[in-house]
Amino acid sequence: MDRAGHALFFAIAMEVVVLCAVICSLSALGEAASTDEGQTIFRAKCASCHTVGGGRLVGPDLKGVTATRDRDWLEKFIATPDKMIEGGDPVAKSLLKEYGGVAMPNLGLSSSQVEAVLAFLAQSTPGKAAAPATAPVVAPGDSHRGARLFTGAVSFQRGGAPCSACHTVSGVAPLGGGSLGPDLTGIYARLGAAGLPSVLATLPFPTMQPIYRTRPLAPQEQGDLAAFFSATAGRTPRNSAPRIIGLAAAGFLLLFVMPGVIWRRRLGSVRRALVEEMLRKGGAGE
Repeated sequence: MDRAGHALFFAIAMEVVVLCAVICSLSALGEAASTDEGQTIFRAKCASCHTVGGGRLVGPDLKGVTATRDRDWLEKFIATPDKMIEGGDPVAKSLLKEYGGVAMPNLGLSSSQVEAVLAFLAQSTPGKAAAPATAPVVAPGDSHRGARLFTGAVSFQRGGAPCSACHTVSGVAPLGGGSLGPDLTGIYARLGAAGLPSVLATLPFPTMQPIYRTRPLAPQEQGDLAAFFSATAGRTPRNSAPRIIGLAAAGFLLLFVMPGVIWRRRLGSVRRALVEEMLRKGGAGE
């Protein structure tokens, strides 16, 4: 090969090296961007219930989860945990039982967001926790004020709806509360002293986020509610439906019986007046 051929070969080789370096750099940048996005999503959506290397909260510590769980299963469970549970997936059902029946909510993540979260979890190391090593510490609370916050007798400082609009706790109100959300009588036992503060601090569930995203609970309110849930932990959930049906039946009877009683009295007085008038006229005719 002559000198020109060597020069051409060298130039082509250099172009190949530069191209490979550019591709590797772009790949690394893309992976870093995906990891950063995954960390942002994790902190916003997942950190109230999970840590990475920081221990269990409401849900499991996710350190090393990408190595212990099948990738396809992780993608499906992160994207649609509700469907996995409803479909009877054995691992999902086992996790539901292990964590006191507290189901992971469907966070509405897109496939690219799920991939970003998994990329973040895959690169996380023991010394690089994505969430606090311990649960948020709430202020010492007053259970009586917590009960009043729950029922709405005392309003939340930032305008959030009272808990009883969607939930109930045994023994709090004669008719209980709402039924949109679960009965919270045993929430302290289900979430534990570590998990409950995390949930109260972030209220991460999709049905609650539109209401409380811009109206989070004040620290003292979190403490009061935590004290209230702790105080009611030993109660047995009660079904309020029979009481409501009974009251509805009583109201129905009252609605239809009372008018009859009232009108009968009126008719009696009218009849009496007519009879007396007829008797007077009869007496006058004689």
